[in-house]
Amino acid sequence: MASSCPSRTSSPDFGDEDEYSNLMSTVTPISSPARKRTADDADLDLDTLSSISGALPVALRPNGNHLQVIGAYATRKRLRPEQVAEVESFFSDPFPVQMAKLFVNVKANENALAKFQAAKPKFEINSDLKTNLTRATNATLCSIQITQYRGEAAKNDIQTLLTRHRWGNFVAGTEHDKAAMDVIQKFIGDVLTQSRSAIKKEIVKSVETAKQKKSQDPPSLRPDHTHTTIYQLTKTIVQKLSGGKAISIPITPALCARVAMMRKWHVRRIENKLSPEDAGKSLWELVDQDLQIIRTVARKDTEDSAEIAKRVAKAFAAILDKDRKRHGSNPTEEIPDTIDDALVSYQADIDGTIEARSHGQTVSTGEGTEEQQCEGST
Repeated sequence: MASSCPSRTSSPDFGDEDEYSNLMSTVTPISSPARKRTADDADLDLDTLSSISGALPVALRPNGNHLQVIGAYATRKRLRPEQVAEVESFFSDPFPVQMAKLFVNVKANENALAKFQAAKPKFEINSDLKTNLTRATNATLCSIQITQYRGEAAKNDIQTLLTRHRWGNFVAGTEHDKAAMDVIQKFIGDVLTQSRSAIKKEIVKSVETAKQKKSQDPPSLRPDHTHTTIYQLTKTIVQKLSGGKAISIPITPALCARVAMMRKWHVRRIENKLSPEDAGKSLWELVDQDLQIIRTVARKDTEDSAEIAKRVAKAFAAILDKDRKRHGSNPTEEIPDTIDDALVSYQADIDGTIEARSHGQTVSTGEGTEEQQCEGST
């Protein structure tokens, strides 16, 4: 018994464009078999006809001419001979089989991709990248532009800097590797946690009475005149964040004012002067809350960036002045400005990135592209 399937012809190599075009012009269109209209058709409205035609796809078999064109096209796309034969076989299959094969191949591709991803070597941060990420993270915590000490804002700022400068083995395209970015984000998060802990530890030491080991006594404050001055406290913090080596973060009155804000909230907790709403918050939550209030007040009735910056600076100057009057024995201690141009330039890059993000501005990533920064929370 003769087979009802059309015969499969071999697929020639149509390297010539004109020859392929001529073959395409001879393709016979596939048409549905015609039938006579019956009286029952008059009872079917357009919606019914539409639903029937949509629910019952017509399985049409290609003829030999179609298979020849399909094979030619597959050959032009550099498919292997066995793949060309598989394509021709696919178009001769019934419609449900075709759909099943498509779905099976989607799942097969998913498995192949998962296997490829699993076989990739795990991304490891090299020493140069670790050094630069640590420095950038600590400089971010010491930035006078930082709007939030906790949360994702600081991580995003550091990632922007990383994409711009390509430190260590963070080569182009690494930012699109989710596994690699997870490793980097975790490292940044760990450094942020460790550095915040180091800052808080120095603040505690600057005002509290030293406790005996295993002592259950609540923390208490030393006499005010024995407290560490704000400049010396800030200098100690910067040295800690610099790994005990040469200072890599410029010490300025503005940075001292930030540290004074942190110390203010720690002292209030020790003195039990926190409101019931604030009593359950961490030091960094209180500091972030204070930052938000300062900026909200500074933006009241004005959109002038220069005026806002002036008001913010005035608020921090008042915080610094109060700290200097209370803590330490030298309220007039001079806070010298850093004159190291390299440190100032590096910190300016950090500050500029944070400021752009906090104002929702677009910043360059250093690769001819720009990145839109989300507006900060303060």
